Amino acid sequence: MSLAHHRPDSDAIASANPAVLAYVASVEALGDGGAQPRFELAYGPDRGQRIDVYSPPMAEGLPVLLFLHGGAWINGHLGWLRFMAAPVLVLPAVFVAATYRLAPRLRWPAQREDAAEVLRFVREHAHEWGGDPARIAIGGHSAGGQLAALTALEDDGALAACLTVSAPLDLAHGDVPLDSDAGRVYRYLLADPTHDREASPLTHAERARVPFHILWGELDSPYVIRAGREMAGRLDRACLRVTSVELPRASHFDTHLSLADGRSPWYDGLREALYSPAPALGA
Repeated sequence: MSLAHHRPDSDAIASANPAVLAYVASVEALGDGGAQPRFELAYGPDRGQRIDVYSPPMAEGLPVLLFLHGGAWINGHLGWLRFMAAPVLVLPAVFVAATYRLAPRLRWPAQREDAAEVLRFVREHAHEWGGDPARIAIGGHSAGGQLAALTALEDDGALAACLTVSAPLDLAHGDVPLDSDAGRVYRYLLADPTHDREASPLTHAERARVPFHILWGELDSPYVIRAGREMAGRLDRACLRVTSVELPRASHFDTHLSLADGRSPWYDGLREALYSPAPALGA
C-alpha cells in the first residue's frame, strides 16, 4: 500500500465523533475488494501529491472524472474513494482519485495549489490512460468539494462540469469556537484567518464558466446547506447552468456513501455532464 493510502499521522480521527469514525469504517469497508487502480502516480514530490487512476481495459478517448476526498483538510486518503471506481467505470469513464497535502502540516494555499496542479497533470496525461483531456469533470466530497469548486472557478481550461458533494462552499465563518466544525478552518487550515473569504468558492461564484452540480444532505452541517443553497442561487441568477439536490434524510457522510450505488441520480448528472456537455452560460 502506497503512502497515499495510509491513514494520516493526526489525532483528528482518533478524537473524532462517532459519526466520523462510522464514516471512515464504512468508506474503507466499501473499498475493500473493489476495483484496483491501473496506475498509482505522483503529480508532485510530496507524499500527499498522489492519484489513483482507474480505467476500463482498452479504454480510448473516454471522459474523465477527477475526484478529491474529504476529511476537513486534515484527514483522508485515496482509499476513501476506491468504492466510487466501479460505478464510474461502467458509465464508461476514467476515474482519477486524488489526494493532496494535508493541514496542519502544510497550511493554505498548499491545498489549493495541489488541486490546480492535479488538474493540470490529469489534462497532460489523460490520453495515456485512455481518457479524453477535453472532457474532464472535477468533483469532491466535503473539503475536497471546496477544492474542486475553487479550482473549477479559477481554471482557464474547459471543464465538463464541477460536482460537489456536501462541500463547504463558504469558509467565512467569523468569530466561531476553534474546536467547532466551522472553527477547524481557522484552527488547522488557514495560516491567516483573513483569507477565509478568498478561499471560499461562494466569493467567486461569478467566475463560473462550467455547469455546477451541488449536492448536500437534509441532515448536513447547517453551513454546508446554507452555502450550497446560496451558491446555487447565485449561479442561477447569473444564468449559469446549475443543479442542486438535497438528499432526503442524509447526513454529511451519507451523501458520499450514497455514491456506492451506481443507480444514484448523481451518476445520471455525471453521465450527462460527460457525454452531453452544454455551454455553462445561458442565452
